[in-house]
Amino acid sequence: MTLIIDAPVPASVPAMATVDLYLDIHKGIRADLFSVTGRAGSLDPADAAGRAALAEAVRWSVDLLVSHAEHEDTVVQPVLEVERPDLAEVIATDHHGLEPRMDGLVALADAAADVAGAEARSWLHALYLDLALFTGDYLRHQDTEERVVMPALEAAIGPDAVRALEGAIISSIPPDEMAASLAVMLPAMNLDDRAGLLGGMQAGAPADVFAGVWALVGSVLDPADHERLGERLGLA
Repeated sequence: MTLIIDAPVPASVPAMATVDLYLDIHKGIRADLFSVTGRAGSLDPADAAGRAALAEAVRWSVDLLVSHAEHEDTVVQPVLEVERPDLAEVIATDHHGLEPRMDGLVALADAAADVAGAEARSWLHALYLDLALFTGDYLRHQDTEERVVMPALEAAIGPDAVRALEGAIISSIPPDEMAASLAVMLPAMNLDDRAGLLGGMQAGAPADVFAGVWALVGSVLDPADHERLGERLGLA
């Protein structure tokens, strides 16, 4: 039986925030969660080295999520608590519910890496199911931030103040963490997103710093995408 849902097509594009703090990093996080969940589902349970590598990937993904939440809690949450305490409570509740589950994912991935024989298949499947469930819940959380929090925040403080928050987040990120974030974000972004992000860096960073960023870009994008981006930035 096929269930057909006749959903109305919007007459126009829904209004979104002019400045979206979440746009780039959320694309990267989504891509990473999809990737690690897919790996857990397709990995050969008999591949011990693969299970160990998957456990490291899960740990890396969780570290990314924890770091992202810390930046939000430090920079965005205090403003929400003043301007929109109702939404601040929603986000705090989400974070408090999601964060303990991240520790569980790491523990489960480690357990799946340590077992042997027939048990490996069961542990790996349990990890896959938990990753899939967590990813679904995390996507809902991201959607709330993007569709509800971001427009409300911009309406409350204005685009310029939102840009200042974005600048505060970026300036607080150490270079090694920024490089890791760019490596996961850039492949998930479209050309306009990439040009906007890197164009700002190109304009504001010293030439040698941007040269390092551009080298990183070349290492994570397909050659054709790298070339198109270079043309957009006047680097081709």
